[in-house]
Amino acid sequence: MGFSTQQLKRGNRERPWKVHPVWRGIGCIMLLLVPIMSWFTAELVLESNLKDIFPYELTRVAVLPFVHITEVDKIILHVNYYFQNTGFMLGQVFLTVIFSFIGFGIVALLYAIIYRFAGPPRYGPFDIPTDRV
Repeated sequence: MGFSTQQLKRGNRERPWKVHPVWRGIGCIMLLLVPIMSWFTAELVLESNLKDIFPYELTRVAVLPFVHITEVDKIILHVNYYFQNTGFMLGQVFLTVIFSFIGFGIVALLYAIIYRFAGPPRYGPFDIPTDRV
């Protein structure tokens, strides 16, 4: 008997917990909102006077190298032209990732604090109270 046969015999079990759809919606919004906010924060940081503290490689306009294949080089030429016109920098991607980690960390910390105060009690009705030592 294979693994899939065993699962077919067991059937679909109900999950012991239910996630309210509002929490899924908030998570989806935060999953989209934090990287967008991080992108604009990175843009503001790179446009400010803090540009001098970053290495030159992060503050120059991104350029893709040519690979000497005609079809691919045509695409790379258009991409480089777009990067040149928009002023796209590699530092923008780097700082976006850094600010996204910070943003998701703050969201997780806030969620933990809210869950601690508004969540279910730590012990259920069948748990023994802790010993006072």
